[in-house]
This record gives sequence, structure tokens and C-alpha cells, in this order.
Amino acid sequence: MGDVDVAPPKVFNLTGRNFSFSQSEIRVKKGDRVIINFESTDGIHDWVVDEFNARTDRVSTGQTASVEFIADKTGTFEYYCSVSIHRAAGMKGRLVVE
Repeated sequence: MGDVDVAPPKVFNLTGRNFSFSQSEIRVKKGDRVIINFESTDGIHDWVVDEFNARTDRVSTGQTASVEFIADKTGTFEYYCSVSIHRAAGMKGRLVVE
């Protein structure tokens, strides 16, 4: 039996504060295993992308949470903070799967 090549995950370390994320766009390839390590640096926040059913726990200032998912479809998808009006206030970004 031969070895199976397993690509390492695509890891992104993001922070959230003042209705914004530290990164406004994330780019991956279809089939990538994606890990989001999220830290709130101001207030209570989370990181959500509906199309992949991916969501971190809500965390307070200085806390971290992670989520892992497979980017199994191509397109541009919005990620956002689901706390209160944070998304409407602009706390969102784009996940581009090529």
C-alpha cells in the first residue's frame, strides 16, 4: 500500500474588534481543509460562514475559539459576526473558494 498524500490544512488566525475582522478576505481552494483560529480583542464576537455550517463560539475580549471545515464548493461567501447588529455595522468579510 502506498502513502496517501494529505494536504495540510489552511490555517487563518483572525481577530475581531470594533465591528471589523483583521482580514477582510480569505482565499482557499475547493477541497481545502480550513481552520479558523479567532480571537476577540475588543468585546464579544464570533466568526460565521453559513454555507459551510461553520461557526466559532462567541468569545469575549482576550478569548479564542476555533472552527474547522472543508471548503467543498466554489464561490464567494460572506463571513460575519452574528452578535447583535455587528454584521449590519460592517463586521464581515469574504471567503473565496476557487
